[in-house]
Amino acid sequence: MNAFENIIAQCLESEGYWVKQSVKVEITKEDKRTMNLPSMPRPEIDIVALNMKKNELLLVEVKSYLDSPGVWYEAVAGKDKDFYNKRYRLFNNEKYRKIVTERLLEQYLEQGLINKRTKINYALAAGKIYTGAEPLLEKHFADNGWILFAPNRIKQKMRELSDKGWEDNIATMTAKLLLRD
Repeated sequence: MNAFENIIAQCLESEGYWVKQSVKVEITKEDKRTMNLPSMPRPEIDIVALNMKKNELLLVEVKSYLDSPGVWYEAVAGKDKDFYNKRYRLFNNEKYRKIVTERLLEQYLEQGLINKRTKINYALAAGKIYTGAEPLLEKHFADNGWILFAPNRIKQKMRELSDKGWEDNIATMTAKLLLRD
């Protein structure tokens, strides 16, 4: 688990989600062949968050990229065919998204964690977005009905955490130290 994932997990928990990090999805060899990824290891979803009130399961890809140029629209949208494209398969590879989602739903149904009416959604939490790419990403996510946790939204959530009562949590404690007067 990484620190930025922990921050995003805390933000989601404060919104009523139950959160699990680094979720491995069981897929078959046939699934891998269907995706044209025969040697791929088990897929891992950074965060899976369940909101019982909404009956929603949120699959979240988390990228801090704080000391880099940031998340590129082209890579997320599948318009960039280099190395970075595969970091966003959940968003730019429909076969991958469909198979991984179906297998995760099967796992969670079998475990009794969700029901057949549970809605699925996808989100990207980005600590930094490449200059000028945020409006393109926002439109792309809105067009697909997905959620984009852009840097300003994450910062706002951290401000909210700093105003909460006592919680023995690294993200909340750090927010209190940095953001309280």
